[in-house]
Parts: sequence; C-alpha cells; structure tokens
Amino acid sequence: SSLAAFSADPVVLLTLMALIIVGGLGFLVWEEILEKKRFRSFSVYTRLVLVTTLALILSAWILTCVLEWNNPATLGGMSLPDKLLGGLFQSVTLRTAGFASIDQGALTDAGKAVCLFFMLIGGSSGSTAGGLKTVTFVVLLLFLWARLRGKSTVCAFQRTIPDKQVLDAMTIATAMVLLAFFGAVFIYATSPVSFVNALYEAVSALATVGLTAGTTGSLSVPAQ
Repeated sequence: SSLAAFSADPVVLLTLMALIIVGGLGFLVWEEILEKKRFRSFSVYTRLVLVTTLALILSAWILTCVLEWNNPATLGGMSLPDKLLGGLFQSVTLRTAGFASIDQGALTDAGKAVCLFFMLIGGSSGSTAGGLKTVTFVVLLLFLWARLRGKSTVCAFQRTIPDKQVLDAMTIATAMVLLAFFGAVFIYATSPVSFVNALYEAVSALATVGLTAGTTGSLSVPAQ
C-alpha cells in the first residue's frame, strides 16, 4: 500500500516531495546554489538541471491529473485539493523515489505510459536518483530542435554543447531504451503479466525507481 494511507496528508507528502527533489538535483548543483545563489551566476549545467527539473515536475503533474482525474481507482474519488496533491506527488515520485500515494496498478494505460516516460528520465547526475538523467534528456531535445532548424551545433543559454556530449547522450538514451524494451519482452515471456505492466516493471528497475504496478510478486524468478 506504500503511502496510500497518507494520500490526503499534505504534511507527509509535501515533506517527502521536498526531500525527493533535493536529493534528485545532485550534490554539485546544491554546492553551486549555496555558493553563487544567483541563477545568472550558475553554470550552464546547473541552469539546465533546475529548468529541466521544474519543467518535468509541472508537465508530469498536469498529465497525471488530466489522465487520472476521473479514474475512480486513483484520483477519481478524491476531493479537488487531494487530487492536485496526489497528482503532484505522483509527478515527483516517478523520478526515482519509489513511494506511491495511489495504486500504480490501477492507473490507466495512458497514465502508465506517462509514468514510463518520466521514470526513464530520472534525476540529475551526481544525485541520489537513477534514470537517463535530466541533462542527458534535455541535450537530446536540444539536438533534435537544432537539427529541425537545420543547424549543426547544439546551444543552451548561449553556450555551445560539445558534439561529444551530444553523442554520449544519444548513446546512453539508445542503450536504456533497448534495455527497457528487451527487459519487458523477457518479463512478458516468462511471467503471467500484460506487456504494459512488464514494461512498467522493467523501466522501474532499470531506472532504480522502485515503483510497481502490483505485479512484482507474480513474476517468475528469472524475471524478478
């Protein structure tokens, strides 16, 4: 049940969210925040981490609320403040925490798809979080945006990102997506679960998130 008993407790959920975000930003980022204190004085990396983290939390919050708002098994039966709190907590915990205030197995397939996306991204480098990492993800987006505009260089905050870092981001992203897919295929082939739930388990394990759609106990020993 994880934190289902605290789904309407803002003190518990907000405290955990704060801790999750603090841990997911990374030690180097916090060191720079404490030393320089001003956003304009931060390095490109720190600024990318902060902006991307905020964008991911807000987008996951909105998508979760939209997709689960009327689902009676998740947010549907809650009051308006509790729905917003539950959606926000879900958006934060997906990044690596492993706590759940709503039943992950009862999420809609679209809701699970959103979870897969944000679990795969994870937190930031040098943090307590796993996943692809926020800056790796945003470098990929910046690369795609540059190529769509016909440009060969990738820039962020008026700074050029070296080609090597772009290639590293592409390599890591490709490897993680392939591992998640083939891991899900293996789980699906050896265990009595749907492919969506198999993919949920595979991505959660690969990104060290710790969430489950309620099917971990029914997996075969090799899949576990």
